[in-house]
This record gives sequence, structure tokens and C-alpha cells, in this order.
Amino acid sequence: MFFFCGLALAASGGSAAELRGFVSEGAAGVLQYQACVGGAMSTQLFPIDDKTPNGSLRAGVGAVRQIMLHRYRPLYVEMRGDRGKTNITAHQFQRALGTVESCKTLPKDIAPKVQLLANGGPPAWQLVVTDATAILELPDKISLKLPVAAFKTVGLTQTTRDTLARNYDAQSAEGTPVRIEVNPQMCSDGRSETAYGARVTVRIEKRTFAGCAARF
Repeated sequence: MFFFCGLALAASGGSAAELRGFVSEGAAGVLQYQACVGGAMSTQLFPIDDKTPNGSLRAGVGAVRQIMLHRYRPLYVEMRGDRGKTNITAHQFQRALGTVESCKTLPKDIAPKVQLLANGGPPAWQLVVTDATAILELPDKISLKLPVAAFKTVGLTQTTRDTLARNYDAQSAEGTPVRIEVNPQMCSDGRSETAYGARVTVRIEKRTFAGCAARF
């Protein structure tokens, strides 16, 4: 089971737009986006050109719809992309939540400046990387502080960062080598009404932990 907790929602940095709204399926299966304007859903529908890696946006929407209780209502989605006058081009799918019913109840569980947020289980683990800190929480109450510099993507364009599979090699303050593998593709535990935009594998000594990322 994968879960995210204990953090407050904000847009992260970069030139692409952070898109927070609802997605529905229109004619010929075209995905359509409706933005939240204050506490209300916009009546304007923007067709989505899905340029996410491995079609993760459509895959995530489909995975959540299969198990959500009210599968025919618009589905809340967080993604990054370019907002045109008549359409949306999605480059990075972050997550879809079937439990969010309206613009009045948007989630506030991801903190400002979070660059990488991943976790999984059981057993439960979590990785949170911000501009200032990188903390890996492992089972048995083990907490490793990693160097933030290990997660920098210097020289990459925003679109490349949104779509590129990448590995991060770091060494904890205690001297433990850690590898974080991030692969942009739809990720879900198949049980909760949630899908994410990347699969994450943490390799530390002889242990391996798998999970999903809502920010990457």
C-alpha cells in the first residue's frame, strides 16, 4: 500500500504550469481538463494532448476509474504542462485522486518546495527532498539524511526533468550508500483510489524498497 501524508500543497518551481483540476473523457475518448477557479470548477473544457511518458496520465486516470466509487464524475488530477488558449499539453502526470469530489476540497498534503516525494510499503518508507533537505525514512524508525546536491538536475530543461527516467546516487551522513531510481510511468497499488506518475526504487545495502512518487 502506498500513501502520502503530513505535508501542505503548493506549486513547485519551473517554467511549465502546475495544473490542479478535474479531468473527464469527452468525444472519441479525448481527455478534457477543467481548472479550479477559487472553490468552483470552471465550465470551460480544455482538450488534453497527453505527452506524458508512457501515456502515464491516461493510464493513471484509467486505473483510478476502474476502482473509484463514482467513476463517471470528473477525476481530480495534478500534472505539469503547457496551458494554451484552447488546449492543454501535459508533460508530467503527478497523481490522480478519486476521493476528491470538488474544488472546495482540494488536497493540501504536499509542502512547498518539495522536489521529490515518494513512498511505499509495507513496510512503510518515505523519501522527501526539498530545496534544503533530503530525508529518507525507513522501517524500524531508521532516518537517513542525504545530501540535497545529489538530487540536483543541473542543465536539464523543465520538460526533460518532467519526462526523464533518472538515478540518484547519494551517501547518507552516516556513510551509507543509497541509490534512488525514478521511472516516469503510472504507479498504483491497485486498491486505493489513487494513481501516481512515477515508480521509485530505493536500493540501500542489500535492501530494496519499491513505491510511487507524487512529485519527481
